[in-house]
Amino acid sequence: MSKPHFALFRIGVLFAGTLGLLALRSSAAIDREALVARHAVRVDRVDPENPLSVGNGDFAFTADVTGLQSFEDLYHDRGVPLETRATWAWHSFPNQAGLTLQDAMKPYPFHGRTIEYAALQDSPAGAYFRENPNPMPLGQIALLFEGRPIVPSDLSAIRQSLDLWTGVIRSTYRLRGEPVEVETVSHDARALVAIRIHSPLLRTGALSVAFRFPYSYRISVKNKPPLVWDQPQRHQTVVAGTGRDYVDLQRTADDCRYFVKIGWEGGRTPVLAEPHAFILAAAGGDTLAFTASFTPAPDPAPPLSFAATRAASERGWKDYWTKGGVVDLSGSRDPRAPELERRIVLSQYLLKVNYAGSFPPAESGLVHVSWYGKHNSEMYFWHEAQFYEWGHVDLLEKSLGWYRRILPAGMAVAASQGLEGVRWPKMSGPDGRTGPGTINPFIIWNQPNPIYLCELVYRAHPDRATLQKYQDIVFESAKFLASFAFYDRATGRYVLGPPVKAVSEKSEENDTHNPAFELAYWYYGLQVAQTWRARLGLPPEPRWADVMAKLSALPVSGGKYLEIETSPDIYTRPGNLPTSELMSLGYLPQTAKIDLETERRTFDEVNRRSRTGLKRWTSWSMGQGAMTAARLGETDVAVGIVTNDSPAARFRANGLVPRAAEPLDCPAFLPVNASLLDAVGLMAAGWEGAPPVSAPGFPQDGSWTVRAEGLNRMP
Repeated sequence: MSKPHFALFRIGVLFAGTLGLLALRSSAAIDREALVARHAVRVDRVDPENPLSVGNGDFAFTADVTGLQSFEDLYHDRGVPLETRATWAWHSFPNQAGLTLQDAMKPYPFHGRTIEYAALQDSPAGAYFRENPNPMPLGQIALLFEGRPIVPSDLSAIRQSLDLWTGVIRSTYRLRGEPVEVETVSHDARALVAIRIHSPLLRTGALSVAFRFPYSYRISVKNKPPLVWDQPQRHQTVVAGTGRDYVDLQRTADDCRYFVKIGWEGGRTPVLAEPHAFILAAAGGDTLAFTASFTPAPDPAPPLSFAATRAASERGWKDYWTKGGVVDLSGSRDPRAPELERRIVLSQYLLKVNYAGSFPPAESGLVHVSWYGKHNSEMYFWHEAQFYEWGHVDLLEKSLGWYRRILPAGMAVAASQGLEGVRWPKMSGPDGRTGPGTINPFIIWNQPNPIYLCELVYRAHPDRATLQKYQDIVFESAKFLASFAFYDRATGRYVLGPPVKAVSEKSEENDTHNPAFELAYWYYGLQVAQTWRARLGLPPEPRWADVMAKLSALPVSGGKYLEIETSPDIYTRPGNLPTSELMSLGYLPQTAKIDLETERRTFDEVNRRSRTGLKRWTSWSMGQGAMTAARLGETDVAVGIVTNDSPAARFRANGLVPRAAEPLDCPAFLPVNASLLDAVGLMAAGWEGAPPVSAPGFPQDGSWTVRAEGLNRMP
């Protein structure tokens, strides 16, 4: 196609795409409350795999079928733990040996010089800084029957539901034959849970509530560590103040201090039952309501009521569901549509509870501790891009604020390695320090993520204020990309690595040279950074332009992309093929580095070689595969991936999906939910250059009716 004809074609595509969006917006409005309500979660038995959470992104409270956290051991051992968590609550064990991160460093050759990486994972310093800091459990709230913990056999006639529209859990059951009704809700902006109990057992004093505070997690267990209850001497719980209807507690464990305000309606002042445990009983009526508010500093305000907390939850969730994006598939003839719509709505709820906070989330969010509770920054795009796609850019910006705060620390790390710009941490707590490991320091695909996410913010708010707010993140990240790329004079090109760990993390860091996806991401990151310079009226950065022009081509063998240039034999080895090379188109838009037909051949071969076909796309690769399929026009394949019904891809009743590799140790692996929303958002809203049809990532044969509102198109 000649250039003039190509330009006219592009104009036509953009015009048609705009008409398609206008058509979507002018159609009858989606009944959002009905859409959300038809996926209310229901539980009718003691089910450790399906606890329910309430929360707001910076706080979460996970409850069992009692509406509280009465079956701690059972749920921890057989399913999902019952946690009370806040993004600001962190703890470190005493560093009695005076260890420093430098003690975990190991020198590595880097193109004629030496760089130190925190690779001594099993050294004392490596172990300490992997485990510290770690999240601080805020406590557990459980029911007692006649002064003892209740057991599952005490319950019958269980009916529990989660109203996604309001964020309220309603639990009804019989406890030893007597009716109990419980409502559980979280404030929309505070670390505060409110619970109301109605039962004749309250009037007799047979039913009461226990507030218990553990020392910490047994954090040497990397994933789903148990709570430490047997070391009461290592922490303190002090009554710091009392009132007619509240008590203030001060909690201290090593370097962590936080405060708890327990307020009640229809109750008596809690009684200290044992160190770190208080019992709240009713004052003679059938109803007991209380709130537990957790703060990093003393809170002089009176306790919030149950009704006020519930109103805040209803207001916050209505705001979330009405102002963001939704997709209604109810008019579709394809039998997979109801399950896909359920997955979408439950994932939207879970990511608001777990990922919408001011500190970037861990891979299990606030459901339970995984990877010592750390933020794994290579997954940051998967976790947060969906907020842009689904019309909640404000929630994406909350976590970007943390990247702005740690920018000086990341720049210091880059400078210590003789590199420019900022080197972002991998597996980090709020301190912004990379956790030592044999993999962590060598991951590099986390480095362009902030550039990409800042670009999404700009697309939602294309003004100079956005550019000025985030230009330091974009430009310092780009400086690192250009500085890390090494110019190999022998071949006349810039190369990546070694030492590098590719996405699959299976190759040795000193043997990994030019991973395909990282090359594509380096190019895209620098391309976006140059665009930001132009938007700000700045000239192109010559070094960035040179790296882009001379960056190694993505490695190819037999007309298909390789995962890594130094692993040319992947197509001759038996078994499943790696998939990260496919992220070069899907996760990323098409750039000058990508040949569409080579990518198509690669995608086809990955699926052909799989023993289970499309069912191989499980865990977060579900979103990975579907995004690539959609951009390639393989819409039937894209739908097949996001509706994968294999056991490893099962979305439980509460919407959680375990990590396929270790389902018991990591029963809530939220990158699955995030990647699903990334993929479906792309499929429904489209992308630049997508076919000029509504929902271009879905089949256009009439089997799918995709009604979408409030979505943002991807690059």
